[in-house]
Amino acid sequence: MKSSPRRVRPWLLVMLLATVLATVQVGMAHQRLQIVAEHSVLQRDVRQLEDEISRMNIELATLTRPDRLRRVAVNELGMRPPAAMQVVHR
Repeated sequence: MKSSPRRVRPWLLVMLLATVLATVQVGMAHQRLQIVAEHSVLQRDVRQLEDEISRMNIELATLTRPDRLRRVAVNELGMRPPAAMQVVHR
């Protein structure tokens, strides 16, 4: 007795293909949402770091002002302008 070859039903292949494509589509949509959320978090972090850099630049400019440095040198470090004998000319 010979067994007849089984015939593949085309609608079954179509349903299988549709299921695979739908699963891939859902996975890609989920991944896209995760990427968008991560991008938003990174943009917020960049803005915060840019704000911090601006604040630090302002602080640096304030701390290195010549009049402030002169006042710290005299009042806190006890420094004085050099006497004529202390200056070496080469």
